[in-house]
Amino acid sequence: MRHFIIALFVCGPAIAEEPLPGHSHQGHAFNEGPRQEATLFQGTGKVHLPITTDWEFGQAFFDQGLGQLHGFWYYEAERSFRQIAANDPECAMAYWGMAMANWENPKRAKDFIEKATALLDQLTPHEQQYVKAQANFLDDQPKDLKRRSEELLRDLEDLIHDHPNDLEAKAFLACRIWQFSQKGISIPSHEAVDALLQQILTKAPLHPAHHYRIHLWDKRKAARALDSAAKLGFTAPAIAHMWHMPGHIYSKLNRFEDAVWHQQASARIDHAHMIEQKLLPDQIHNYAHNNEWLARNWVHLGNAPDAVAMAKSLLANPRHPKLNTLEGKAHSYRYGRDRLIEILEKFELWDKSLLLAGTTWLEPLATTRDEIRRQRLIGLAKFHLNQKDHLKETIAKVEAIKEIAAEDHKKAQDKARKDAGDKPEKELEGIVKNAGKQQGQQIDMAQKAIDELNGCLAALDGDQEAALKALEKSKRPDFAKALQHLALGDHKKAAELSKSAVEKGKNQTLPLAARIQILHALDRHDDARKAFDQLRQNSSQLDLTSPPFARLAPIARAYELPDDWTLPYEVPADFGERPKADSLGPLHWEPPSAPDFNHSDLYHGFHKLSQYSGKPLLLIHYLGHSCLHCAEQLNAIADRINDFEKAGLTVVAISTDDILELKKSQENYNADGKEFPFLLLADPKMDSFHAYGTYDDFEKQALHGTFLISPNGRILWSDIAADPFMDLDFLLQESRRLLKLHGR
Repeated sequence: MRHFIIALFVCGPAIAEEPLPGHSHQGHAFNEGPRQEATLFQGTGKVHLPITTDWEFGQAFFDQGLGQLHGFWYYEAERSFRQIAANDPECAMAYWGMAMANWENPKRAKDFIEKATALLDQLTPHEQQYVKAQANFLDDQPKDLKRRSEELLRDLEDLIHDHPNDLEAKAFLACRIWQFSQKGISIPSHEAVDALLQQILTKAPLHPAHHYRIHLWDKRKAARALDSAAKLGFTAPAIAHMWHMPGHIYSKLNRFEDAVWHQQASARIDHAHMIEQKLLPDQIHNYAHNNEWLARNWVHLGNAPDAVAMAKSLLANPRHPKLNTLEGKAHSYRYGRDRLIEILEKFELWDKSLLLAGTTWLEPLATTRDEIRRQRLIGLAKFHLNQKDHLKETIAKVEAIKEIAAEDHKKAQDKARKDAGDKPEKELEGIVKNAGKQQGQQIDMAQKAIDELNGCLAALDGDQEAALKALEKSKRPDFAKALQHLALGDHKKAAELSKSAVEKGKNQTLPLAARIQILHALDRHDDARKAFDQLRQNSSQLDLTSPPFARLAPIARAYELPDDWTLPYEVPADFGERPKADSLGPLHWEPPSAPDFNHSDLYHGFHKLSQYSGKPLLLIHYLGHSCLHCAEQLNAIADRINDFEKAGLTVVAISTDDILELKKSQENYNADGKEFPFLLLADPKMDSFHAYGTYDDFEKQALHGTFLISPNGRILWSDIAADPFMDLDFLLQESRRLLKLHGR
């Protein structure tokens, strides 16, 4: 039995230089990802792949990580594999697992697989095939990704041929076939891949490979995966993504109630885990996508309050330069803002739109795309509220945005033309055109908004022809355009559009509501009543107070329906039993409680977190006076202390130093011998570092940490990393935003 110090990963050539404080001894790849210990727990999937390890718990943690890989729970999978490497540094399959957990981050994956490859001679032939297959895929030879992907598929096929009873290899092959189909390698036969998956499920009916079967049939023939949709959550109930995936199938089959149940379950499990582990929401793979899809499905069900609440919940999540930005296509903030604007428009919540546009929820943004969308919503609201003069003001604002975009477009093209020098005319034309592409798109977007809002203005002026012409080009949903055609007297087009909207949006409540209103107005009462009966079959979550459905009240009375004409949902037999959703965790992210602390200052006075109750706090964890990066952060904050105080923030910095060493931090302060304008506290035992997660459990060292703590003692924002957080402008802006949204 080998024995190793847990604090070190003893693999590969020694690193000559001592790493910077907070940095891993194993290289850059280990600076990122989870650096806090993993624990064994139930519910990650009954899977098994024998590995070579001398640690008594190594196999159990490996199987846990394997199940987490199958559930795309990559962050936690890496944590499980790191736990093995911390206790058995020569376990090659632990590094293979870390590489697999970084499927979407090939740079880190390559560093991990190199460590596994260095230990090949200690592995069984079976394990070697796993490592070699992944190393071959990541070696950049050949350069063409498609060819390397095809090589990986062949390597996995060879592995299965040599080990026909290896269910995990078959599962990974099915997974990669689907994943590569998203990158241009088409699936030659869905039935063949399904047959491969059935080999697994025949031997292990609750194998998490049901996950890959859902992906396989999701866009091909969703009904083929109904059995997997009913079972997947039970294959790995602790993994939120395994509850999310059935929502794909139910959504494609227009079973929005069933989809919403699963997406709620996924959100709740993710939130419970985030709160327990003190993670930021966007550290979890697929989290934001699940919740924005949940909001969309609530729109289909006519549930305006829950749809708005989920969009606002996404907006209220902490932003982070690396995890959650406006530019990130799959991040909470981008999804939340887009969904909120869409929901407000579809449910005709015009007063609420104007109210939110004047708050942090829909604040003006510097990004042209987002400001155009915001102004368009404001313009539509002013039109529907008959605020003609205010609508003109909004149109003028969009025109001003367009002018700025046009100026930027010309500048970008002029610069490109100048920088291109003596390029051939044809090549120059392409360079110039590409240089102004983004601004050109902004100009086009602004013009479309202007045309649409001018059409609204024409409608208010009674110019039916101009209003109808603009409406034809409008980007509004067909059901909303149909209602506008009705209002403008174009009954034929209203009927045609509403019929098309219902056919395209099967079981969606908003198109049905518009269809009923239009048919009733046209005295087509038999058709209207049939549409009403259809709507009632999908009305269990419908909000009768929102305008599209409130307008149906007199129609319902005319058809002798009760005031509350909604019907309860009947769960289909193929849906199966499910736990109570609210038992799984909170529906929306809740900031976790900040651990208390009790540490001494320079003068032996003790300070606790509870002393700051009722006040927001910026808490810094730094690595002592000898860490130059920490000194840089502390000095930068000290230089901006007036800005932090204006934001209402008290700053406290906790050090790994004892009191005597703490004085050296003060001596390092560069402000003419003055003391730091905030408290320095000593935590030589690193109690707070352990409690807040600013401690690498694998290498036994403290990490840099920055935390925003609310007046009621909850962690609103955090950054735990190898280096201290230095973007103070972002930190101040985000602190102000979060304190507004989550209360002071």
